[in-house]
Amino acid sequence: MNDDDDSEFARLIPGVKRLQTDRINQFRQRNRNKITPTAPRQETAIEDDATFWAAPQRDTYFNSGLQKKLQRRIRQGLIRPEASLDLHGCRQQEALQMLQHFLADALQQQMRMIVIIHGQGYRSQNDAILKPLVQRWLTGRPEVLAWCPAQPRDGAAGASYVYLRSG
Repeated sequence: MNDDDDSEFARLIPGVKRLQTDRINQFRQRNRNKITPTAPRQETAIEDDATFWAAPQRDTYFNSGLQKKLQRRIRQGLIRPEASLDLHGCRQQEALQMLQHFLADALQQQMRMIVIIHGQGYRSQNDAILKPLVQRWLTGRPEVLAWCPAQPRDGAAGASYVYLRSG
């Protein structure tokens, strides 16, 4: 189309603007209307939240909207982590606070893949403490699209890959 055609078209159909590109990002348009500002989420004490501990423990978590190919790439460790957080030696509340701050920083820096090192619980008297705590907490976060055990080079069962929603 040349400039004469554009001006003729604009005269015939007022209020219509020419698109810069003919490609449409459907995902952005679908979610644009759903994004609403919310009040800051209040964290509750884990010991007081019986429903938190009653939830069944999972080995992995993938949001139902993630493609199978992306899930496989996450599981195989093909997406390299951009940052990691080591929670060894932390108490439960301290670990959750550190995790919350780390996740907020990662989202602010628009990171997609991070690693949380929680340990396997070898020094615990019974079972692992931090591993199920971290995994249950991550499952409840809307900004976390997936988590699964890391590959041996990144910590194996003592660490989790966490895939985050893009900003």
